Order: sequence, then structure tokens, then C-alpha cells
Amino acid sequence: GYRNWQVVAPSQRDDKDEIRLILGNDIAMKAYRAKTLPFPDGSILAKLAWKRAKSAEFDNTFVPGEPQRIEFMVKNAKKYAATGGWGFGRFVNGKPADEKQHGTCWPCHEANVKGHDWVFTRYAP
Repeated sequence: GYRNWQVVAPSQRDDKDEIRLILGNDIAMKAYRAKTLPFPDGSILAKLAWKRAKSAEFDNTFVPGEPQRIEFMVKNAKKYAATGGWGFGRFVNGKPADEKQHGTCWPCHEANVKGHDWVFTRYAP
């Protein structure tokens, strides 16, 4: 499963007070390393998000706290043509998010990352 995928990059979102880890399957990671855009069909990205928590051991450090959600992007240019070739999924507490939440994914990607095949995260080598 996705827990065995490789790390694309970590990120932090201050407005949501979150730490995030973005993972990629083998197809996505090969594209990242080769700097291939658009990503090939079969690429899958996973974003794991946790509330930021102060480390009990080291005062100046934030660590993952309570899990918030897991989100996926699946590349299939034909199936998801209306959303840049990407299908989006969001799971909260292990259950699929409702359609209203799911509907927020594409508009944000469409407005902000057209030049990177609709993907925010850059590879951290």
C-alpha cells in the first residue's frame, strides 16, 4: 500500500496548522526524478496530513500530532480529462469525504499549478 511508497517531499501549511508528507508510487517517483511532465498515467500521489504538535523531547520542534486526513491524486488522462487528467480522493478517519469536500480539490489545483501538471509538490531530492 501507500505506506511503502517513497517520499516526494514534506510540507507544512501554517493556516491549517498541519505537517504533511507527500508520497509517490513507483510511476510518479520515476517521473519526478526524470523531471517528466505531464506525469504518466498510473502515477499516484498520497498526502498524509497531521495537526502540528510540539515535541515533548525538544522544545523548538514540531512533530506530527493527530491525523487529519489522507488525500490521493490518480493520473488517468482519459478517465479524468475534465480535471486535468487527475482523479482526487480524500479520506477522513478512514472514510471517504463527502462530495462537497471532494469538490474543493480541483478548483485549487486548477487555479494555482497549471504549469506543473496540476501538482503542487516538487520533488525534494
